Amino acid sequence: MNLTITDARRQRSMAVASPHAPSKLPDSGWDDRLDEALPAELRRRASRRRVAFWLLAFVFAAAMLGTTLPTPLYVIYQAQWHFSAAIVTVIFAVYGAAVLATLLLAGRSSDQAGRKSVLAAALGASALSTVAFIFAPDVAVLLVGRVLSGLSAGLMTGTATAALTELVPASSGRRASLAATAANMGGLGLGPLIAGLFAQYAPHPTTLVFEVYLAVLAAAGLCLLFVPETVSPRRRPTLRFAGLGIPERGRGQFIAAAVAAFAAFALLGLFSSLVPGFIGGVLHEDSHAVQGAVVFGMFAVGTVTQVALSRFSSRRVVLAGLGLFLAALALIVAALAQAGMALFLAGTVVGGVAVGAIFLGSLATASRLAPPERRGHAISAFFVACYSGLIIPVVGVGVLSGFIGTFPAVLVFSLLLAVLCLFSLVRITTFLASDRPVSQ
Repeated sequence: MNLTITDARRQRSMAVASPHAPSKLPDSGWDDRLDEALPAELRRRASRRRVAFWLLAFVFAAAMLGTTLPTPLYVIYQAQWHFSAAIVTVIFAVYGAAVLATLLLAGRSSDQAGRKSVLAAALGASALSTVAFIFAPDVAVLLVGRVLSGLSAGLMTGTATAALTELVPASSGRRASLAATAANMGGLGLGPLIAGLFAQYAPHPTTLVFEVYLAVLAAAGLCLLFVPETVSPRRRPTLRFAGLGIPERGRGQFIAAAVAAFAAFALLGLFSSLVPGFIGGVLHEDSHAVQGAVVFGMFAVGTVTQVALSRFSSRRVVLAGLGLFLAALALIVAALAQAGMALFLAGTVVGGVAVGAIFLGSLATASRLAPPERRGHAISAFFVACYSGLIIPVVGVGVLSGFIGTFPAVLVFSLLLAVLCLFSLVRITTFLASDRPVSQ
């Protein structure tokens, strides 16, 4: 055999088999075009995910806005239908029961069925709730509307937070936590502000604002179409209680963060329930716009705080927030004791900073500790703590004030919240001392 021919064949064979050998003709530009096309495609995909990230943040905020939209309108319903303040407490209670039941029974549904289907169901429940409020002839339909609103909130919070986390690289987890907390608190704060302005300055205060909100929900539904699914594979969800979903890894840190979040949302719930009575009864200011603006003030300060502190270490932010939390409680109790608007507004600002800092850091901790395959379930457990805090003080103060008066009831709950704050503060400090940081 001719060795020259054999060597030539071997060289051609090696050139074909080698992954590093050129596979183009000398004058071809195919490889160059491929090298340029792949980075361009990756950039387009990254750009689409960034757009989807912010669209989802809008969907999240829009859904949460609807859950607090009726807050300044209850006094109008009360005057129209002549029901007692205890009924308002019942309305808050059924909403809270619906949120907690949804989080406990369907907390892992988005891990199974996918994020988008659960988000769509949340928007659908919000739309049904809004229609119920538009056509409500009595308190019974208001209760149905609040149950549907609670279902929407329970489906939206954990699912949207998990989806935001999955739409960014792992290194951008802090940005996802910031967007989730800002959308959540921003939406909750905008509800009372917008409804208060409509109630004060627009006709048909109990219907027009909900009709406008239906258009907002329609826009949110269109935005959801452009959000990619982040769960695969998907299967039929099972609606049953499967435990709280607290992660095994870092269980103590997760619980400390959840207790801190409970206290923060309890302050929000306590504050929101006090505003109409304090401003209307003590300061004799009956403007729905003013009442809604004051409630919005604490949420707005909390949202701005989250943006301002997003670059700092999460554990330091949480500890600072817990320290300010005690000061906010003292200011609000002093304002009630002295009927002082200046103290009340100071408590609003300090409380907003405290709540924003605590929520940002504690949610970052929960998101970091949540296993990827059970992220929705674990984050829903975190929001069980949040919404328990948002609801229990409102119902508790409403019931207890009927026996001992409003101020003593607020004082009792403030002391309980201070104890929870100190517990969380000590636990987080202990983790730091043992070189086990709460959040990176």
